[in-house]
Amino acid sequence: MLDLQLADRRFLVTGATRGLGRAIAAALVAQGAKVAAFGREIDLVPDGVSFARAVDVMEPGAAADMVALTRENVGGLDAVIAVAGRSMGGNFEDIDDQRWAEGLNLNLLSVIRLCRAAIPPLRESTAGRIVLFGAVSGIEPRSSHAISNIAKAGIHVLAKTLSRELADDGILVNCIAPGRIRGGQLDRAFADEAARRARAAELVPLGRFGVPEEAAPLALLLASPTNTYITGQTIAVDGGMTWRT
Repeated sequence: MLDLQLADRRFLVTGATRGLGRAIAAALVAQGAKVAAFGREIDLVPDGVSFARAVDVMEPGAAADMVALTRENVGGLDAVIAVAGRSMGGNFEDIDDQRWAEGLNLNLLSVIRLCRAAIPPLRESTAGRIVLFGAVSGIEPRSSHAISNIAKAGIHVLAKTLSRELADDGILVNCIAPGRIRGGQLDRAFADEAARRARAAELVPLGRFGVPEEAAPLALLLASPTNTYITGQTIAVDGGMTWRT
């Protein structure tokens, strides 16, 4: 079994109270990592995290606060896994400036602010890592999801940009692009199980929607010291949905 060398590594995870973020935080805890978990519903944070705090990542000071709290409560920072965000629907012509501002703030600007705040302490780590979460809609845009498509494409480009700028510091930066992963939004959209299975069979070569735990192993690998040469990549976890990555 591959030892990811995560014991006592210090992580900041956003979106850690639901879905992908929660699954990743739980997987890190199981590997012995020290996890500072941030999300909106703090009562849903997985057991065993070292520190947890409710946070709205869209608040201007949230990024600096999360980094400071992580350093204070887990003794430093080795890796950031930024999962917080959500799909936002709407036809392009119907989206007003306020909706654009909200969507880009949540799905792109909040991540930019977090990376900016985290880079100085990550330089102090022996193996600084950043794992961002985009979406397959940033690779193959979906109709009626203009905000999400554009914001998530921005996340992919952000990861590539940072991988170039931070390479000399030994900080590796990658992006995961989930496809249709089951969670609150997807299950609400397909409340009927038969309809959900039919839609999955239509969209996904593997014939089913994924579950959050299926993205966690890749996130842990990319954020671990055992990853020494993967950087600047966007990797789809999508059951084969996308034609190209």
